Amino acid sequence: MEKLRLGVLGCSNHFIKRVVLPVKKLNSVELYALASRNIKKASEVARQFEIEKHYGDYQAVLDDKAIDAVYIPLPNHMHFEWAKKAALAGKHILCEKPMCMDADEVQELVEFCQKNNVVLMEAFMYKHHPQWIKVKDIIRTNNIGKIQYINTSFSYNNPSASNIRNIKEYGGGALRDIGCYAVSVPRFLLDKEPQKVISLLSYHSEFGTDMLTSTMLDFGTVRSTFNVSTCASAFQRVDIVGSAGMIVVNLPFNTYADVPAKVTVETAIGTREVKVEATDQYGLMVDSFARKIIEKVPPSNDEDDAICNQKVLDAILRSSESEKWETIS
Repeated sequence: MEKLRLGVLGCSNHFIKRVVLPVKKLNSVELYALASRNIKKASEVARQFEIEKHYGDYQAVLDDKAIDAVYIPLPNHMHFEWAKKAALAGKHILCEKPMCMDADEVQELVEFCQKNNVVLMEAFMYKHHPQWIKVKDIIRTNNIGKIQYINTSFSYNNPSASNIRNIKEYGGGALRDIGCYAVSVPRFLLDKEPQKVISLLSYHSEFGTDMLTSTMLDFGTVRSTFNVSTCASAFQRVDIVGSAGMIVVNLPFNTYADVPAKVTVETAIGTREVKVEATDQYGLMVDSFARKIIEKVPPSNDEDDAICNQKVLDAILRSSESEKWETIS
């Protein structure tokens, strides 16, 4: 099978901790090169994970004609710049979420990538995990009746002032880092967009980033709520409540790759634990990205989805300022 040669812009902890090993196992991808502004770090990571090439600047990856595509796990405020540069160099792009800092940037980037005939995909890995495919199957076969509301909780405690997730200028804060998942989930499950949102954001006195964000999304006949925090105990869960039962996704996002995932389904006839085989959602995501390119899969709605998700994030920020419901625009 043909392999996609992948370059990585940045040696982030996220890439090393969660992405590099599953990608190394793929038959569809060759992890060919990586770059860091710290050439010593790039050299060490490349040696440790047997990556053929390493560079001391990101542009060198884009200039390497052997590379077909890039993965961008850079801080949020750098996504727009380097994704555009990658598109200009003719490289397909898998970009970490959130794709950009606002919807106007995402729209511009999508159009730029289309103009340059490159695939652009936002790295929402959870959608590729079979537990979420199972959840959608349970919903569409009417096991829990008509969905009434969805609630998402996602938090961790990060007190480090130097961490990029706590630097406002870098696009840090709970909403962009983990709130983007809480926005994506109901849109993914309902296959529709919210009409309006209302939110309340609490900001860190030292960092200036939102440390606790609470939001309600109005989907018309369904509502979705969430709380996300960077200053609370590590916790994540999604509750999907229908007219005849409910689904609890016990570990919705940081799902372990080496043990089965567990989804709890409650209906009038009882409660059951549905186990889904252990799998690595990051490997599945990158494999899906690669196959879109190698097999020339017809365009999907990935790009429109990125625009729509960012529009909701923008409306949440506007609502926090206006202290009113804000329409999605």
